[in-house]
Amino acid sequence: MMHSVLSVLESSIWCRKMVFDAAKSVGIVRSIHIASETQSIAENYDEAIKTLNTLQSNAETIQQTVRNSADFEKQRFQEVEKFLKKTGVPLERLDTLSVIHVAGTKGKGSTCALVDSILHSHGIRTGFFSSPHLISATERIRLNGIPISEENFVKYFWRIYNTLRKSQEHEKDMPTYFKFLTIMAFNVFLEENVDVAIVEVGIGGEYDCTNIVRNTKTVGITSLGYDHTQILGNTLEEIAWQKAGIIKPQSHVFTVTQPPGCLEVIEKRAQEKNVSCILKFSFGVNDKGNVAFQATFTVVPDFSTYSWTQFPRRNVETHVQRLNASLAIQLSHDWLQRHRLTRLPRKVNLIKEMPEEISMGIEGTKWPGRCQVIPFHRRRIFLDGAHTVESIEVCADWFADNTTKSNNPKCLIFNVTGSRDTKKLLRILLKKINFATIIFTPNIASNTYHSTDNTSVLTGTNEALERCRKNEKDLYDILVEKYTKNSLNGLNGIAKLNSQVLSSVSDAFTYLDKTFGQEKDIDILITGSLYLVGASLLALEHVDGKK
Repeated sequence: MMHSVLSVLESSIWCRKMVFDAAKSVGIVRSIHIASETQSIAENYDEAIKTLNTLQSNAETIQQTVRNSADFEKQRFQEVEKFLKKTGVPLERLDTLSVIHVAGTKGKGSTCALVDSILHSHGIRTGFFSSPHLISATERIRLNGIPISEENFVKYFWRIYNTLRKSQEHEKDMPTYFKFLTIMAFNVFLEENVDVAIVEVGIGGEYDCTNIVRNTKTVGITSLGYDHTQILGNTLEEIAWQKAGIIKPQSHVFTVTQPPGCLEVIEKRAQEKNVSCILKFSFGVNDKGNVAFQATFTVVPDFSTYSWTQFPRRNVETHVQRLNASLAIQLSHDWLQRHRLTRLPRKVNLIKEMPEEISMGIEGTKWPGRCQVIPFHRRRIFLDGAHTVESIEVCADWFADNTTKSNNPKCLIFNVTGSRDTKKLLRILLKKINFATIIFTPNIASNTYHSTDNTSVLTGTNEALERCRKNEKDLYDILVEKYTKNSLNGLNGIAKLNSQVLSSVSDAFTYLDKTFGQEKDIDILITGSLYLVGASLLALEHVDGKK
């Protein structure tokens, strides 16, 4: 009888500890497995998540969002203000929350995580709101870098949910899933009295519900690219306009080198918001001798230009990591300068000399599912939530660079969500990597294990499998094009690449065991969707959880 990789792991104490430690180190282990918590807390948490899931937007609502006019989106945006006020947070109270707001197509979550860790290394009490989660919804709201406890999640959830329910004016008078969690996060940050809230935009910026904050002094815009084009626009300039919507009057705006046309759009939007657009960072002193901050629009320096007291040993291995790190450094430094909490001189341009706290913060950043490698018995699993053309390019290079000296078979576990172009993404991966096996699977950890946190009303199992079959057909079409173009006797070469559609990540691992044998070293890349990465990490956690 064939045993799956999961079964092999269960039989190995060392492997179980390795998987648990890996999951624990990135702060995503569900606390329901900790014996000290009562069963009632776990039950209340599960009930809270089940109730939260009822607020998910269905496919019809999302399509309506795509078709809506800007005026309608503004009206929906105003709903956030109404719901916040009902929970006891009028905009005047929200204005008291110090916020670092970050938008962008690629790397905004990673950049926020770096900012969170850098500021925490300076002794700052931080709040961090992000999306999506990988395993537990608690990951979306973090305090001092740690996901909110299930106990606190339950406390805040039911208080806010019941308050909004009691004040309902009609059946649909409730915030949607993401909007509810945004409202909940602001309540948590205010009541927990954080020094600063690092807020990652959900989609876009201009009409994103996180943009309800109106007193943002520090703004970051990460690398821009094509994503959510049905909502944000079909050109990079249109997307840049949406992302730059988070800029507020007197914001210090930081960004990275962008595709042609994008910087001009961001600069124009900054001018509209009364931000002084100069490409350098400047400070002045007023007539009372106090530091007077001049709002600026800044393209951050290349990471290679920094000087280090102690160079960070982690999280700066790739070009993209260094790009995000440079932006995070300047965002963190700007906030520290504004609050006079840096030990560096105040009259400085962009920070170039890196103190030890920044290095410690970068090293200590834990942001799973992005350029993450997990040893998994005789497998090396490479996880990256890349889902755009640009991010898949980076992911493919990263995987190729880390396996170029390996003779192990290379396997791909792949899925995409939404309206993303599967062929474009697969072409990039196939161009750079010679895969032996490609498996298409829904974002499901196991058919025998169900997680309420990862339940989606958008796509049923049958629809998800149908999408996987379409992805496999796209692969087949690419290979036909490739071999026909190269005159290699039509389809003769296709037999060299094996592909399968399977119903879960666990089934994919079992299939690889059967195909290559349990004692064969293989390199596995899991990419195309953060939700697929989350399902994969959930499968690892479940191995430990069953013990």
